[in-house]
Amino acid sequence: MNSTTKVSSVMDNSAREHNKSRLKSLTDRISQQSNSDEIDLQELLRTLWRRKSIIFSVFVTMTVLVTLIVFQIAPRYTAATNVIIDGRKSNVVDIESVMTGMSAEISALLSEVEVIHSSSLIRRVVEKLKLEQDPEFNVEIAKKSWMASLLDPENYVPRDVLVSLGLTENETLLSEDELTEQTTNRVVKAVQAQLEVGIVGRSQVIAINFTSTNARKASLIANTIADQYIVDQLEAKFEATRRATSWLNDRLGDLRERVETTERAVEDYRETIAASSGQSSSMTQQQISELNSQLILAQADRAEAQARLNQVQRLLSSSSDLASAAEVLNSQLIQRLRDQEAEVLRKVSELESRYGDRHPQMIKARAELTDLRASIEREVRKIAQSLRNEMGVADARVATLRQSLGQLETKNSSQNQAEVRLRELEREANANRLLYENFLNRFKETNNQEDLQQADARIIARAEVPVDPSAPKKKLIIAVALVGSMFLGVVLVFVLEQLDNTFRGAEQIEQMTGIPAIGMVPLLTGTLLGRTDVGRYPTQKPGSATTESVRSLRTSLMLSNVDAPPKVVGITSTVPSEGKSTLAAWLAQVAATSGQRVLLVDCDLRRPTVHRTFGVSNENSIVELLANECSLDQAIKKDPESGIYVLPAKNTQANALDLLSSSHMAENLKALRAHFDFIVLDAPPILAVSDAKVIGLMADKMLYVVKWDGTPRALVQSGLKETVEAGIDLAGTVLSQVNVKKHSKYGYGDYGYYYGRYKDYYSSK
Repeated sequence: MNSTTKVSSVMDNSAREHNKSRLKSLTDRISQQSNSDEIDLQELLRTLWRRKSIIFSVFVTMTVLVTLIVFQIAPRYTAATNVIIDGRKSNVVDIESVMTGMSAEISALLSEVEVIHSSSLIRRVVEKLKLEQDPEFNVEIAKKSWMASLLDPENYVPRDVLVSLGLTENETLLSEDELTEQTTNRVVKAVQAQLEVGIVGRSQVIAINFTSTNARKASLIANTIADQYIVDQLEAKFEATRRATSWLNDRLGDLRERVETTERAVEDYRETIAASSGQSSSMTQQQISELNSQLILAQADRAEAQARLNQVQRLLSSSSDLASAAEVLNSQLIQRLRDQEAEVLRKVSELESRYGDRHPQMIKARAELTDLRASIEREVRKIAQSLRNEMGVADARVATLRQSLGQLETKNSSQNQAEVRLRELEREANANRLLYENFLNRFKETNNQEDLQQADARIIARAEVPVDPSAPKKKLIIAVALVGSMFLGVVLVFVLEQLDNTFRGAEQIEQMTGIPAIGMVPLLTGTLLGRTDVGRYPTQKPGSATTESVRSLRTSLMLSNVDAPPKVVGITSTVPSEGKSTLAAWLAQVAATSGQRVLLVDCDLRRPTVHRTFGVSNENSIVELLANECSLDQAIKKDPESGIYVLPAKNTQANALDLLSSSHMAENLKALRAHFDFIVLDAPPILAVSDAKVIGLMADKMLYVVKWDGTPRALVQSGLKETVEAGIDLAGTVLSQVNVKKHSKYGYGDYGYYYGRYKDYYSSK
């Protein structure tokens, strides 16, 4: 079993529980730091206060720079002309359909705004005022300022390179007219850039604002734009009226010919209809009506005859008594024969009562009766034949009437079609006549309106020559620069603060790690050092603030366990160059000045520095001691100036961990405890190698050195976590190389804040 296992086995349960608690606290602190969204107002104020110089520098620099720039800018003046769009018309004649009044809707007003800002209107202003000759708008004749000349890339870079990079255009050969047109277009765009046109509130007023470096020029151009806009409206109306008159004149000739053609076609067709039919359609309609009446009567007579014929034929076919037939009853001959038949029947009845059936008179009477009945039957058949003849006549009449009616209907249909075509021609002629009359009236109105045109807009306020410049607003810009520079300074401070991931105070490191900070060691500057050796500083400057800080650290270390003050103290750090070796030497010297027998052991076998600090030989070092190549007396050296004993080390990276974790190390350390009152172990950085974990387990307490404003927080937290996880009894952290002047500006409540304030308590000797 090696020495590390032995040391771990002798740790009591309370120490284990203490380390677990610290590990949990450290883990919770790291988690809270990454997930915390709370805003600490005091921390924000402290941040602003300690970086107030940055805020002040940004504030002064930006304010002065903006002020200088503002006063270098040439003043610009803005003149305004107001034009109202009046939709009310005062036309003498009704010509709304040709030239209607302008609508007051927002879309119409916006359209007029675009008209005022259009290139065509601005071109008229440019030509009227000859603005091509004004250097303010024509950059070709303007003189370049020294700054513009200085910033012109063509003075430093060949033109071909600028053309290839797209920073300038390639020169092209243009004619004189093309050059003139190009210049005019450039001037028009320059004027448009300085022109602002907008609607005033919800009114029908359009404000024309023009800005120029010359107040009179701004007023002149604004008024000229308004005048040209009204002239443009009048010219547009005149042109529209002229085009309407010309178009109406051309249309009137075509319409006149069309009216004459359609009216002539109506008359010709009417004559054709009269010649073909010979009578009007109304007479034909009357004839059709009369024939319809006769046809109805004829059909009724035919139906009646048919009914009588059917009755007689039915009686004849059924041998029924024909006396009941209406035609038979109405025949006088049949009535006489019926009377005679009745007389003969009476006579037959009388003879039957007298004579028998074979009596000559009976036979004669019956023969006479038979003859009478035969006569009656013949008459009935004659009546039936008469009814058949009457039925035939009725059928013939009905057929004749139907034929005549069909001929009249055919004739009427052709007449109706002709009249439909005639009415169509008449409608076309009437429509052409009406259209011609309307166009003729409109042509007369348009001719009369040419001299009565009125613009839809009028100027209600002409631009006056402005007295005060509209730009730059110097006071406003400077005020904005003051506020903006202050804000930018604050933002820059917070950006730098977020980029700063180091520790700057004991309170800060305690809040973020949960490990107590038990000491702060000031940074030695040139004035503090003088000719003093850094390694022997506490010995040579026992009354200095730095020595007092180390002395305070030793006191805190002793009070960490009042009942059993630590005798063996290890010192480590996160990464190299944090001042742990220097602190170990200083702590040993401070302990020696109190009368203790002190030993400083250099346990950093990879980068030993203790022998150089005190100027002793490392020929017989801890490496030879652990390898049994020398004794303790040979390896330990005494520094006569400070009175401390030093156990130096030698560079041996191959088996450094094996040597430190060997049983010889534990045995020698046990022997050293018996001979010395206080032992300081200078361990290597914990994140660099694992040697520090072995040394920490051998020590009673471990100090963790953190470089002020140097070591990243994440690395410190990782190193502390590994230290606690290894089971090392960590006494606390120590901030080294603290810049006292800067630290006092951070406003932390730790004791380092007072080092710079109470310097009278310390001595430089």
